[in-house]
Amino acid sequence: MHWVLRLFGTVALAGFMLYSPACHGIDPIVSRYGVGTLIHPVQAPENTPLPNPFPGQVCHYRKEHVYTFAVNGLNPLCLGNFNGLCGYLKDQGFTNTYFGQLYSCQNFAQRIREVRAADPEARIVLLGFSLGSNSVRTIANELDTDGTKVDLLIYLVGDYIKNEPSSRPKNVTRVVNVRAKGSAVTGGDYFFNGEDLDGARNQTLGCRHILTPSRKETVELVMSEMLMVCCEPVNGTGQTVTTLKPAPAPAPAAKPTKTPTSNRPAPRQMPPSLGF
Repeated sequence: MHWVLRLFGTVALAGFMLYSPACHGIDPIVSRYGVGTLIHPVQAPENTPLPNPFPGQVCHYRKEHVYTFAVNGLNPLCLGNFNGLCGYLKDQGFTNTYFGQLYSCQNFAQRIREVRAADPEARIVLLGFSLGSNSVRTIANELDTDGTKVDLLIYLVGDYIKNEPSSRPKNVTRVVNVRAKGSAVTGGDYFFNGEDLDGARNQTLGCRHILTPSRKETVELVMSEMLMVCCEPVNGTGQTVTTLKPAPAPAPAAKPTKTPTSNRPAPRQMPPSLGF
């Protein structure tokens, strides 16, 4: 009976946060630090391998063009330390990382359109934790209505994400789906624990739902995927291949001009004088 009451309270609070006009546009109460920062800080890996999707070429990681829009789950005080994961991404050079709560992400789709218009080289990443996975899925589908591209969509323990077309919109280049143990709030693994998604990178961790954002495996996975997004091959001159201009085509060789010839017979040669 107690879990039923907890579930009802969770749904009621989620509904208020998502649909109350008074909550739209409010900045997150907690962003950089939260309860989870003290209980389970981010497990930073000792070193992060640099992925290179272009074998045989040098890769330049253009982090300044990556824009990450992250939405937390239903824990305003950041018990899951998802904000800590976002802070770690900023510290690693992904400075355009924006942390949002369920009640503050309603303008993310419009902000992404503005980024696309301002930065033609932008890479858009949508990152959702727990119930925030449903929010980033909604944002991705909204952007799909006008064909706005999303380069990477990451679901972190999206227990309510189903294997259906709306979970992998056509405008999304790559989908990553991380699962762990189901949330204790909704009955653990007995009722909701997400599903593997067709066409996505599916990864299952053995940790509790609320601990997922701070685990080293999660940090390594997210970093690897984001580095892949911003990788561009460079040539021997240090220029990115995608920005090189093709060499001008050589000018066609001039055709030799023919000397016009006459159809008249050549003049008759007179024999040399014989002296009389």
